[in-house]
Amino acid sequence: MRKSVVKRLFASVLLILTMVAAFVATDVKAENREDWTTNDVKVFVEKAAVYARSHGKTEALKVFTAKEGEFQQGGLYIFAYDFSGNVIAHGGDASLVGRNLLGMKDSNGVEVIKELVRLAGNSSGWLYYTWPNPEHAGKQEPKLGYVVKIDDGWFIGSGTYGPAAVKP
Repeated sequence: MRKSVVKRLFASVLLILTMVAAFVATDVKAENREDWTTNDVKVFVEKAAVYARSHGKTEALKVFTAKEGEFQQGGLYIFAYDFSGNVIAHGGDASLVGRNLLGMKDSNGVEVIKELVRLAGNSSGWLYYTWPNPEHAGKQEPKLGYVVKIDDGWFIGSGTYGPAAVKP
């Protein structure tokens, strides 16, 4: 019985320390910018992953889709999919929630969601693609996205439309 309590206490302390580190380490600012760096994106997604794991899926999906929230920063927002390609949260376009986008291709022929599913299945990864930028009236623009697996059922991500999104 005591080992169980100690394990739960240790897990709680570890989660709190991880959350504090994510908040302290971030230089992401709640503002609309055009120059989000890969570090900004990665820290933002990792912060969202900590939130999802500590608050649960239902609460996290609601917060990730909310227009005015900590995970909505203009062109930097959180999206979430299940591994079948269904949109389960989308801070950039809530109208996508409930749609299956697995077969979608961008203007360059990239199977965006299929590739994001593959990357998240390997725990995390980066992908160059084009996507409608909510800061520019939905204009298709280059994007560099980063995804992280939350559990075997779903993953989250975000990305930048800024200079980092232009392939080297």
